[in-house]
Amino acid sequence: MKISYSLLKIIAIIFGIFTLLWMTYDFISNKKNINKNYVKANEAFLKKNYNKALKYYNLALSDNPENIYYLEGKARAFFKIGYLNNAEKLFLKVIKRDETFVAAIANLGILYDHKGEYKKALKYYKLAINKQSKVTEGMPFLKRFFNNIHFKPASVKSRSDYLETELNSGKKELNLRNIEIDKQQPDFQM
Repeated sequence: MKISYSLLKIIAIIFGIFTLLWMTYDFISNKKNINKNYVKANEAFLKKNYNKALKYYNLALSDNPENIYYLEGKARAFFKIGYLNNAEKLFLKVIKRDETFVAAIANLGILYDHKGEYKKALKYYKLAINKQSKVTEGMPFLKRFFNNIHFKPASVKSRSDYLETELNSGKKELNLRNIEIDKQQPDFQM
């Protein structure tokens, strides 16, 4: 029994060393592939400096115009600045290129929700939810804790459920928006 335990221990140590070496190699080889403009754009976006974020997303796109993450980031920046038609076109372009990009689908739903096009918003919310991604579940507790957010922000799922309930209620006066709560919703990063 001691021989097999010692052998197992040696194999585990070798496997651990191999994994560490592989991770180091992977990090070093991919470090040069990280677009610094994209990183700066995301940092500016999270600091709510959307014009600066848009500038850096454009710089990142000049290096790689087909990158859907850069396009989706630019669409989010357009949305926050108020260029809703530009944002909508970019979100649709991203979704056309990758139908599984849940963040773009969910953000397009949010854009339609913001514009008051609730049926379109519900369509894209449901589409995002059906993809079963963490994006639609909302912000987890630890992320809220580390970002000092004292309330649980609405998730795509909760907003979708609320919209569907209200739209199917048959009421003449629908309460589909609360601007004060909407202003508190934090931005999320990819």
